[in-house]
Amino acid sequence: MFQNLGEAALRLVEQYGYLAVAAFTFLEASLLFPLLPSEVVVPGAAALLIGGPATFGLFVASVVVGTTAGSLFAYHVFGERGRSALADRGGRLRLSEDRLERATGWFRRWGESSVLWGRLLPVLRSLVSVPAGLAGMARWKFTLYSATGALAFGALVAGAVETGLNLVGIA
Repeated sequence: MFQNLGEAALRLVEQYGYLAVAAFTFLEASLLFPLLPSEVVVPGAAALLIGGPATFGLFVASVVVGTTAGSLFAYHVFGERGRSALADRGGRLRLSEDRLERATGWFRRWGESSVLWGRLLPVLRSLVSVPAGLAGMARWKFTLYSATGALAFGALVAGAVETGLNLVGIA
């Protein structure tokens, strides 16, 4: 299933470029389409789109914009509506009570900074917005931490892909 979804996502990236990357990262971070994690599509998208410093920057910017906007969506939904949002949207958001409890535990244990470095970890990358919203974290700080974490994630993936391509003589 992921292979077909991944292939479809990469076809969209080939067709729509950075807009597709921003849309995909928005959908994942917002929890509206969490079926295909970033680590499946973002490296492939980087390999398709990055060809130098300008495209590297555009790629990272598209990851930052998509992830930050999607994160703010999830933060807002759960910050405004609390746990009732999970009951109302839980089936569509595919967010189980168990996953929510794990993310909330991480947030309690590591504090608001978990929003920043959580953007680098699979699963937690999108889920950390929920406990941040539930906890009422300041929106400006949430936005700053989310954007900074997304910047680090995008740059790390893009750098790793670009380095790998250079090592095998493709780029």
